[in-house]
Amino acid sequence: MSDVICGIDLGTTNSCLALLRDGRPEPVIIEEGSAIVPSIVSLDDATGRIIVGRQALNRFAAFPHHTVRSIKRLMGKETHVKLGDRSYSPEEISSFILSYLVTAGAAVIGSEIRRVVITVPAYFNEAQRRSTIKAGELAGLEVVRIINEPTAASLLYENCEDEGGENETNSPCILVYDLGGGTFDVSILEVKGEIKEVLASCGDSALGGDDFDERLIAHFLRHIREQSGYDFSDDQDRALHSRLKAVAEQAKITLSDAPYARISEVAVTVMNGEPVNLELELSRREYEEMIDDLVARTMEKVEEALKEAHLEADDIARIILVGGSTRTPLVQERLEQLFERTVSFSVDPDLCVALGASVQHGLITGESVGHILIDVTAHSLGMKTNDSFDPETGDADYFSRIIRRNTAIPVRKAEVYYTNYDNQDRVEVEVFQGESESCRENALIGAFPYPLKPAPSGASVVVEFAYDKEGLIHIILEQKGYDNRKEVTLDIRTNQVTVRDEAVAEGKITNYMVSKGRKLAQRSDAPQKMRDELSALLDEYVAALESNDDEETIDSLEERLLELMDELEDAATGE
Repeated sequence: MSDVICGIDLGTTNSCLALLRDGRPEPVIIEEGSAIVPSIVSLDDATGRIIVGRQALNRFAAFPHHTVRSIKRLMGKETHVKLGDRSYSPEEISSFILSYLVTAGAAVIGSEIRRVVITVPAYFNEAQRRSTIKAGELAGLEVVRIINEPTAASLLYENCEDEGGENETNSPCILVYDLGGGTFDVSILEVKGEIKEVLASCGDSALGGDDFDERLIAHFLRHIREQSGYDFSDDQDRALHSRLKAVAEQAKITLSDAPYARISEVAVTVMNGEPVNLELELSRREYEEMIDDLVARTMEKVEEALKEAHLEADDIARIILVGGSTRTPLVQERLEQLFERTVSFSVDPDLCVALGASVQHGLITGESVGHILIDVTAHSLGMKTNDSFDPETGDADYFSRIIRRNTAIPVRKAEVYYTNYDNQDRVEVEVFQGESESCRENALIGAFPYPLKPAPSGASVVVEFAYDKEGLIHIILEQKGYDNRKEVTLDIRTNQVTVRDEAVAEGKITNYMVSKGRKLAQRSDAPQKMRDELSALLDEYVAALESNDDEETIDSLEERLLELMDELEDAATGE
């Protein structure tokens, strides 16, 4: 491979390297199976060696005075940072990150990397851009182009296969919402062929995922004070802060996909010779209350950008999410409220800027850039809940999305739901795909019963969906605090449900048998005797499954159920 030009996203929190291979951009896997490299630099005093990336991150808690992160916030400033007894400029620190990326990347792709395209925030001034170029030169690289991050993201999505987004318009305007670790940037671009004009760019160079972490850290410190009596809120111990920072980052990541995060950290610090532990469970709802005002500040910048561009929300054809913090569900919800449409991402928000920079390389060299094939969910996946009711039948009819349309797969998401009344004994889980808020207008793809243990009204049930590339939907239900867990697999290709747990025998149930049977048993136009017989048989069938009866008994019950359902349906229609 000759004359390799790579795209580099030199980020505040993380950086990554990408290249164009056979006309398609792809990230370069550098550390532990990941293309994402922490933008952290540490000095090993014993050897004088500069350490970058995940190893530097691992040293941060133990050697906070020898480690630096978020150097991007200082680019373009006449200042220096200390690593132990040594002093470095922001350009030098950034050059260490760039050197590590290209050296490790070259070992992976088997070719030396000398020329790079580096991305910067749209709001970077000339001093900051020159500082970025200087960092590249210090790393021994030729920086062939500096490209704005939102422009890079737009280049990538422009070359994606058409997602068929129903919310897109004929407008040439796109909005890039970039919420990274240390900075926030929103840009509106007008795209006409190869011409991309930035109509407006707003942001906050001191707002990002790091600030979300700080809210969590403050919460952890309050919890420690309440549990131990020690007050570390004014403590300047960098080792404690860096330890809690790592805990906060992991909790934040967990809460992006799950409604709860369990935190169990032993000896986060020592007080009077005694270890101080951190033990708590954090809900997504609590976390979102902590960061609500920060997310609101980003929405104000979005509205400011629309005003500067003289556009309305309806004029935006596509919303592109960039930066790991955009995985926060509250961010997506606020954007959906503002633009009155579903917002999702089909490209990893941590990688799309670097991938877009590699597309820019192709444009520079004249290399053909092919369409980028993204494997995404064609429809939203979710389940029926009783948030609203069908006015015709009075049945619960709300479609609660768990995995949104156009989400890159494989994917795993979880939400929490609550029981309706004291000692509720069961839930009929009905899984749908579609985009309507009404289940009647979506497609039922599977149904099964979930027995509940006696609990007060409002007991939590966590529902997790995992969707893989084989067309299988794996569902895990767990009644929190009651040791009641159930695993189910829906195969949308064969219309079958496979149930796996201790209470229910492994076997296959026709998707619609239980749910359709329950509905038939409620039909007022069918004979009451047949309806009662069907209800009793359904209960017997479910009980047989739950008690792990022999296969012959279950098959016999299934046959009787199908016959009775057909008879009742014929009687109801008068045939």
